[in-house]
Amino acid sequence: MTKIIMLVALAVLLAGCEILYQDDGMPRIRTQRDVEAYNATVSSESEKLVCTREFVIGTNIRQFLCLTVAQQERMAEHAREELDIVGSTIGAQTGGDF
Repeated sequence: MTKIIMLVALAVLLAGCEILYQDDGMPRIRTQRDVEAYNATVSSESEKLVCTREFVIGTNIRQFLCLTVAQQERMAEHAREELDIVGSTIGAQTGGDF
């Protein structure tokens, strides 16, 4: 009987910890099924989520990292611009092309 009470107490404690996570008004995406359900509600391709499982800094637990297609495109464009700046700076310092 004591083991059952301890298991129930542990389950309640773990469920209570879920409240600590802020959702910022948006439900937390935990599975591919959640991604598909969200993508079914958006009309534009650029608003659809693309999620990958990645390790979060400071922990060994992988979490879903979700970005919209538009966010991924903006990040890729920004990275290309940064590479161009670095390449032109190195080329100017060495007198050649990078």
